[in-house]
Amino acid sequence: MVTDLATLTQSADPATTEPPTITIALAVLGSSVVAGLISVILGNTRANATARRERYAQAVRTLVAWAEYPYRIRRRTSDDAVTLTALADRGHTLQEQLAESRAWIAAESRAMSEVFDACLDEINPLVGPACAIAWQQPPIAKSAEMLLGDFGPRGINAIVARMECAIIYRFGLRRLMWRGWVLHRLRRRACLPDTSPTTVE
Repeated sequence: MVTDLATLTQSADPATTEPPTITIALAVLGSSVVAGLISVILGNTRANATARRERYAQAVRTLVAWAEYPYRIRRRTSDDAVTLTALADRGHTLQEQLAESRAWIAAESRAMSEVFDACLDEINPLVGPACAIAWQQPPIAKSAEMLLGDFGPRGINAIVARMECAIIYRFGLRRLMWRGWVLHRLRRRACLPDTSPTTVE
């Protein structure tokens, strides 16, 4: 009987008696590949979120800079060619940055595009006339004149705050929300006027 068992063991198919170490090695290799893929995906997701956060931060900075532009004009200390050229270049640069931000946001999120456009629609009518008034005023000659009193756009902080409020919907789980729902939430939080379009994708 002992001889029979030994013979059967020796003649067994090697494929059916595969050492457990091979199975373990394959399992470890498979888990390493999966872990690597997950790590790459998470890394890319974080990198994309970081880049997106910076682009939205830049858009907000540009909105604020555009609203502050009339103050820069009004507080100029000279009307010489260098000063005027620098201020004019500043205005052109801000307009280019606004256009760039508007195009990027439109491609990134239609809902956020509506918010950004609404903010610009409110800021532009305030900035334009303020710039015209500022250019007509003489340069600042002494420090006391830096106190401008009631000059300049008003309500800018509230407009920018609406943009900042809306940006949170482009990160985390909120990013997965359906556009129509996002627009509804933004209107409820006063980030968008009730008269904005309600069509969905």
